[in-house]
Amino acid sequence: MKKHGRKPIDGVTRETKLFTKLSTNEAKEIEELANYLEMPKSVFMRNLVLVALDDAKLLKKLGILGLAKGIKKTSEAVSKLKEIRPQAQVAI
Repeated sequence: MKKHGRKPIDGVTRETKLFTKLSTNEAKEIEELANYLEMPKSVFMRNLVLVALDDAKLLKKLGILGLAKGIKKTSEAVSKLKEIRPQAQVAI
């Protein structure tokens, strides 16, 4: 089957699709910024994801991502404890 479109500039074939839900305002902001930069929304979104992915990898390497994960788990545990024992005073 013959593929349509141009070859990727960086030589990387993009075949995997990811789907996400955004609020109407978020989608509008993305569209406005993509239009301002005069690029397709898909390219703008991919650029946003790649920048955020690089940031997340750096945070993981520095241990900050693991710390955030631990804080989230602790917070969830405290919330569950409050549900089980609503009268308990939980010091954080």
